[in-house]
Amino acid sequence: MPIELNPKSHIKPLEFIEHKLENGLSIILQKDTTIPSVCINTCYHVGSKDEPGELHGFAHLFEHLMFEGSKNISKGQYDKISTSAGGDNNAFTSSDVTNYYIILPSNHLETGLWLESDRMLEFSISEESFNIQKKVVAEEKQQNYDNRPYGTASSEMAPLLFTGTNYAWDTIGDMEQLKNSTLNNAKNFFGKYYNPSNCVLVITGDIDYNKTISLIEKYYSEIPSPPKPIKPKIDFTPLKNESRIIVHDNIHLPGVFIGYRLPKEWSDETVALSLASEILSTGESSRFYKKLVYEKELVSEIAAYIDTREQFSALIIYAILMPCVKIEAVVKEIDSIIDEMKSGKVDNGEITKIKNKFETRIHYRMQTNMMRAEYLTHFKTVHNDASMINSIAEKYLRFTKNDVTENANKFLVDSNRVILEYHPHE
Repeated sequence: MPIELNPKSHIKPLEFIEHKLENGLSIILQKDTTIPSVCINTCYHVGSKDEPGELHGFAHLFEHLMFEGSKNISKGQYDKISTSAGGDNNAFTSSDVTNYYIILPSNHLETGLWLESDRMLEFSISEESFNIQKKVVAEEKQQNYDNRPYGTASSEMAPLLFTGTNYAWDTIGDMEQLKNSTLNNAKNFFGKYYNPSNCVLVITGDIDYNKTISLIEKYYSEIPSPPKPIKPKIDFTPLKNESRIIVHDNIHLPGVFIGYRLPKEWSDETVALSLASEILSTGESSRFYKKLVYEKELVSEIAAYIDTREQFSALIIYAILMPCVKIEAVVKEIDSIIDEMKSGKVDNGEITKIKNKFETRIHYRMQTNMMRAEYLTHFKTVHNDASMINSIAEKYLRFTKNDVTENANKFLVDSNRVILEYHPHE
């Protein structure tokens, strides 16, 4: 049977509605009555790249602060109220956004809207809570970065890979800067970014559109909002020279981390190279795994992935070496495998297999209220186009092996990369 190079997606388009309040709050509602549950996703268009030069890590710190109480909800009560209603909640911060979600039984939708709107209404964090959360973030960095094998890779990579841009620091930030930050800094940050004009509110699940809009207006319409803050714009340029640094860490085996600078997320170039990264490293049949793990036994672990961002992205490759193996030997093999791809040695079967995996993955994610909410929120927040959710699979499916090899030749070159060599302490 002939291989269809540009198949149509089998994923059914998602229906949703959009609404906007006079204070600038963007609202997206998506109904699914499969189970009596709702997801309320609140996304503020602020991440680490928006931080002032002396407050690196502040967006992530703020994620913690927003669970420390609000105007009408005292410290510790948000989680208690959420849990008692049968809910679950969490949040994350990236370089581009700060996202909060709460999942509740659908009959507690109003409870969730009250909790979320009260956090937006007014900055109500005490000096004590502010100082406690600064210590919590410092402990998080120590546990997940400083004391974790190879844990500093992202913070070591960012200044080199994204030099000259607002992505040149890791989301976890600078602990000394956070230590010296003040409650007044937090109030100013809240006033600039945590307001309706800089927020997208998405609700998915077992809802009635009209009743839900009425509830949103009840809890959000009176919240004042300044104009939407101006976002930093960065024009993409490749790196001009390869950078290599050596990091000595508390590890038993050497490791190598390679980062290539790429254009913004969902650009044609970055999507094509996401196919390349999957061909290189997804599964035990991938090129990296077969050659470096099975055949040559040079590494115990190897992977490649795309780190997507609003204005820049990166293709990251990492490998943990077997004992007595030299890093240069592993880099040489990685380069050789990439060079094969760049020379056009990619067959249509490989491309089709990866496309099928992408489509299956997207279809699986779209089954949950939370992932539909996250997709809708992200596309509206970063691209101002929630309808992109219905073209995710099509975006991947239209690329050919020529697109993969062309972009690999353009961006996966020595001058456009950073290499971190991790060595055990002597």
